[in-house]
Amino acid sequence: MEELIDGYINEIKNSDDFLKLIELKKLIDKKYQSLIMSFNVKKDNYFKALENKKYYKDFDIIEKDYRDIKTELFSKEEVKEYINLENKLNNKLDEDFNKIKESISSKFGKSKRFNIFK
Repeated sequence: MEELIDGYINEIKNSDDFLKLIELKKLIDKKYQSLIMSFNVKKDNYFKALENKKYYKDFDIIEKDYRDIKTELFSKEEVKEYINLENKLNNKLDEDFNKIKESISSKFGKSKRFNIFK
C-alpha cells in the first residue's frame, strides 16, 4: 500500500503542473517580494481590525487598503497562473480521493474540496 501511495505522490510531484507551480512560486516570491510583504501587513491589519471593526473609526480605509493591494497582487499574470495551477492540482486530488473513497464504499460522501495547496 505504501508503495502505491509513494508512487502516486511522486507522480504528482513530477508532473508538469506541479513543477510549474514550484517554479512560479519561486518567481513570484522573488519578483514581488515587497508587494507580498505589504500585502501581508495590510492583510494582518485588516483581520485584526475586522474582529473589532466597530471600534475602528478608520476601518473603511483599512479595508480599502487591503482590497486594493490584494487586487494588485492577484492581478499579476504569474499569480493568476499560479492560482489556476493550484486549483487544477486540487481538483485532480479531489477527484482521485473521491475515486478511492468510492472504491472502498459508496457510503462515503464525496469531498467537495480537499485543498492540499491552501
